[in-house]
Amino acid sequence: MKACIRWLVRTSPRVNREDGQTLLEYALIVGFIGMGTIAVLWLLGPAIGAAFDVVTDRLGNATFF
Repeated sequence: MKACIRWLVRTSPRVNREDGQTLLEYALIVGFIGMGTIAVLWLLGPAIGAAFDVVTDRLGNATFF
């Protein structure tokens, strides 16, 4: 019994550490931001491409000199 209590006292600081938990939370946040960015670009990609096409066409027809 005493050995079990000594083992619990020695291992309890390691069990209560939150370093891994914080790292996991940051990884989840980065993952969600990445998925959101990909989703927005996938949805707005054609509109952004069309806007660049308009700018390219207008610049192609412009004379600079």
